[in-house]
Amino acid sequence: MAMLDFNTLQVASISSRLAFVLVFLVTLLRHPREVYFGVWASALCSSLTASLLMLGDPPNIPLTPVKGCVVYVLYGASLALSWAGLRLFYERPACIPQVVLLALLSGLPYGALLAAGASVAWSLSTVFGGIALSTALCIVEILRTPASMRLWTQYIVLSGFGGYLFIFLLTIGVVQFASEHLASPEGGVYALLFDLWCGVFIQVGYLAMVSERAHLKLSRLAETDPLTGLANRRGLFAAIRRRAGRTSSPPRCAILLADIDHFKSINDTHGHEGGDAVLIGFAERLRSVMRKDDIIARWGGEEFLIVLDQAESSAASIVAERLRRTAEGQPFSVNGTAVTVTASIGVSIVAAGEEGIEPALSRADAALYAAKRDGRNRVCLEWPAAPSQPETRAVRAEPPSGLRGAMDDISIGEQPRSEMA
Repeated sequence: MAMLDFNTLQVASISSRLAFVLVFLVTLLRHPREVYFGVWASALCSSLTASLLMLGDPPNIPLTPVKGCVVYVLYGASLALSWAGLRLFYERPACIPQVVLLALLSGLPYGALLAAGASVAWSLSTVFGGIALSTALCIVEILRTPASMRLWTQYIVLSGFGGYLFIFLLTIGVVQFASEHLASPEGGVYALLFDLWCGVFIQVGYLAMVSERAHLKLSRLAETDPLTGLANRRGLFAAIRRRAGRTSSPPRCAILLADIDHFKSINDTHGHEGGDAVLIGFAERLRSVMRKDDIIARWGGEEFLIVLDQAESSAASIVAERLRRTAEGQPFSVNGTAVTVTASIGVSIVAAGEEGIEPALSRADAALYAAKRDGRNRVCLEWPAAPSQPETRAVRAEPPSGLRGAMDDISIGEQPRSEMA
């Protein structure tokens, strides 16, 4: 460490913090709704002020009660504000009273204990205990992120806070059981180097997290139908690829292709806003009928495609018929007018040996055409051809007698939007 000067490292630390403050503030000016940039900039300003107050102080001499109280409150505020910024980033409410309390707990006990005659060791232990608490809260805030919002880059930030927590707890142990090492100038150099390393990881990690999340949002927008919130064609095939990547077995699913009957007439009568209201309402009814592992997409115009996960032909028939009845069961409200809407549905399944859904999709499309041709408001089925037989003709979906009673016994869950995004 002969080549490293403590004061030089202090200047480097201050310069690094100042640079990140400017980056965060400029980014906030460009994106004023991203309030967490302002909170993180405030956290850096707090630690920057504390570093300026300590500039030139020897690392092996304890701070006076008053100065120590101010400096450690500022460092505590820096970590508490970092925690608040993480909460805002993850779209959780910031807890201002808790932030203030954490900041005060990090510094006020130092001055109070020294004034009361306590040892420097115990006074410093309370400081690092309070700071360690704020650091632990930052770690918890990152780890409690649900899987749907988890980012790879958040682990960069996590490593920085993890390093801080380790060094704070280690410092408490050194203060209590090996305080002679605190008098070593090299100890201060090592501590400042570690602070630089952790700080850069955290600040760079913040920027990387924001960038990664923005990229994911753009990807989801590209895969989502803006009107209904369902997947579009791109989103459907992306969801199928993700599902295929989780299993090595071929897909076992059924395809439902639903089309709203006489939709052009609805548009002509009630205008495009009325047509949009019907599309949105129909999508909501689709979600109410489908199970959580099913994939729902707006296939184009007034057509919707559903991939029923792990569904045999009998279950697919029942779900399709329930969807048809749900569509016509209650009128849609369009500009204050009750409009009865029906749907035609074509059904097929992915046959054994078929690698993708395209052959089943073609059969479902043929079945939908048959449903339209035969009078609409019905379900038609077209199953894969048997090995020695030609492909079956699309027929009216009248469920077998043994299945009629089973229709009403099926429990259907809700399809979440996140599957589509």
